[in-house]
Amino acid sequence: MGKAKTKRVFPSKRCPYCFASLSLAAETCPSCHKRVGTVDRYGLAKKPINYFGYLAAVMWAGIFVGYIWFAFVR
Repeated sequence: MGKAKTKRVFPSKRCPYCFASLSLAAETCPSCHKRVGTVDRYGLAKKPINYFGYLAAVMWAGIFVGYIWFAFVR
């Protein structure tokens, strides 16, 4: 017999960076001024996706591949 999974309702959420208590409607943390997302199943706010970080990684990988091609393959 398994337990019935019930969705827990939290009165607030915690910032994943500084662990300050936030309201459920908050989009930024007043303590550390970072963006936060919706609450997860543990009561922590989800970290938003850092699209700039992914874009920078792809850009630098392209520069590296271009350098390798220019320096050794050409």
